[in-house]
Amino acid sequence: MSLESKRLGPLGVEVLGLDLREPISDADWQALRELIVREGVAVFRDQPMEAGVQIELGRRFGELENTTLDTMPMDESKFLLANVDPQGRTRSDDDVLMQLVAINESWHTDSSFRDVPASFSLFSALTIPEEGGDTFFASLHLGWDALPIEEQAALYGLRGHHDYERAYALRDVDMRTVFGGSAPSATHPIVRRHPESGRTGLYVSEHVFAIEDMPEEEAMTLIRHLLDACADPKRVYRHRWAVGDVLIWDNRSTLHRAQGFDPDRPRVMRHVRVAGSEAAIAATPSDPGRP
Repeated sequence: MSLESKRLGPLGVEVLGLDLREPISDADWQALRELIVREGVAVFRDQPMEAGVQIELGRRFGELENTTLDTMPMDESKFLLANVDPQGRTRSDDDVLMQLVAINESWHTDSSFRDVPASFSLFSALTIPEEGGDTFFASLHLGWDALPIEEQAALYGLRGHHDYERAYALRDVDMRTVFGGSAPSATHPIVRRHPESGRTGLYVSEHVFAIEDMPEEEAMTLIRHLLDACADPKRVYRHRWAVGDVLIWDNRSTLHRAQGFDPDRPRVMRHVRVAGSEAAIAATPSDPGRP
């Protein structure tokens, strides 16, 4: 079973003829999952979606992850990513919620601070500003493929430290004040094998600030070099949102970042995140690269 789709650029596809709000057969569902794993990002147009529908759609991919760092039960309100309060008023820049989403403008992959990072994310647009607020996507697989073989060989076995507390500190946000303790962090292989496709890719982001057993300056130079390989403009897809758009992406193979926008203009998105099922797997030279 295959789905009709059209390419969006170096990565990502727009899926045609499949309404996510309607029952989806097991065959179509498997084809959709395989398509997202292969292409990194799937775009659906003009499918305004109620919260319950999007949440159940996410559950079909796997167990949902709490997108906040608290331990309270999940509810629909926690899946909203918005710069407006419940009364519809735009939040000020010093509002703690606005401070916490500021790091989304850096290249990242969701929940890399967890020992078991997220797998898929499902994002829908409810309200968008007239200008700005786009989302950019880059492929960790294409970034790896772009490296010379000798550079690839030197990366096997390296492990990067994903440190959200430092990422926030760079934006003058003290996580200890916000959460009453340190932000979580995790160490993962720099070269990762995708658990479903088996394909080799990088696992870096702007939230990585150290590499085990490597001097800091050398590590930061290498991290920046690897990010540049992934985020080269010719390997980036830019999504300009419209109300009713739904995007599903694979966090195990893609980076993304948000574009800034006028904070006085409302932007309301819904983010349902699917938990990973395993810790990041270190790739080896015998794992496949390009498909």
